[in-house]
Amino acid sequence: MKTAKTTKTTNKPGFYCSFLTALGSAAIAWRDSKIIGLLLPEASEGSLRKKVAKQFSNCLSATPPEPLSRLIEQIREYFAGRPANFKAARLDLSDCTPFCRLVYEHLRQVSAGSTVSYKALAEACDRPAAARAIGLAAGKNPIPLLIPCHRVVNADGRLGGFSAGGGISLKAQMLRLEDIDVEDKPVFRIKSPLLISDCDLDLVLKHLSKVDRDLGQLIKTAPRFNLEFSSNTSIFQALLESIIYQQLTGKAAATIYRRVLDLFSGKQDVTALDIIRADEDELRSAGLSRNKVLAIKDLAEFAISGRLPDHKQMLLMPSREIIDRLTLIRGIGRWTVEMLLIFRLGRADLMAADDYGLRKGLAAIRHQKALPTPAELTRQSLAWKPYRSIASWYLWRAAENYKIA
Repeated sequence: MKTAKTTKTTNKPGFYCSFLTALGSAAIAWRDSKIIGLLLPEASEGSLRKKVAKQFSNCLSATPPEPLSRLIEQIREYFAGRPANFKAARLDLSDCTPFCRLVYEHLRQVSAGSTVSYKALAEACDRPAAARAIGLAAGKNPIPLLIPCHRVVNADGRLGGFSAGGGISLKAQMLRLEDIDVEDKPVFRIKSPLLISDCDLDLVLKHLSKVDRDLGQLIKTAPRFNLEFSSNTSIFQALLESIIYQQLTGKAAATIYRRVLDLFSGKQDVTALDIIRADEDELRSAGLSRNKVLAIKDLAEFAISGRLPDHKQMLLMPSREIIDRLTLIRGIGRWTVEMLLIFRLGRADLMAADDYGLRKGLAAIRHQKALPTPAELTRQSLAWKPYRSIASWYLWRAAENYKIA
């Protein structure tokens, strides 16, 4: 992530200023109120001054205009561990090559809490064989953080390189600020999400009972946790089934799903290619609405394009990244993906805060007559981490016979 000098392609000078963050001093450079460079926090003022002299040699020290002052405050917030969104920041990438600008454009679409592999980024740029060139472009990124090259990792979860002053340890620290678990031994690597099957249930229930007295009372009286989840079905098949089942009673949905399978000689493992080849009228004849036909066609095209991760790939992906990726598919909402994460992938720490049953369950254990808001459920669920999926199962039990005023 070596910062390119801004003097090679323009004679117009820029400006810069330094500022303090929770991780050390940083600096930002701009031209015509657009950002041309950013230096991430350095451990010492002397180190930052050396980098400023090298990277911003054609820039004058100045007080930033109001929009940049607000951006600097956002950067401070970020390094203090509070959420910040930099997608609205105005950047000047005129000194970068067209290929680098293409890479940076796609990188800016990678949200906080998500990562992308060099290979996936190459495919997104329509350069599937250019993973190495993608890495070199990320290494030349003049505006790190705002162009989030720290979110590019190897396909196996290793963090790879990072040429900012703090090196790979700074990259790990930034990912942790975005709620991505990173282990540093034996190598820096994104930690695989905790699975229900890896949990010691007795210890989990003891922990939940300790941190939440009301939940503990429910755990004492409710049946013992016995969530069944299956990883045998392919991700494509699971999403296909979810789309078909939406807004239908269980019996009606099962009938239509069976008819869809019968269109393909009754086989259980319908593929994306099967759906793409199927005629729309043929799919409608099974009882699917036009919107659902369009949705499953979109799902199939998403899978064929290589954008749908398989089960093995999802094991390494943060939940937020999976949600961001799959909700790009027509007819797939956040709740659908959250249920996939719990019931198909067995994630131990999911909280589907918009779920009516979970909100009702929280009202039940708190003996309240009004539903809590999703934000309130999210706030209270933080005490249950990292076992929120298991707590959710108990909330669903609590909701079964509870009446809301």
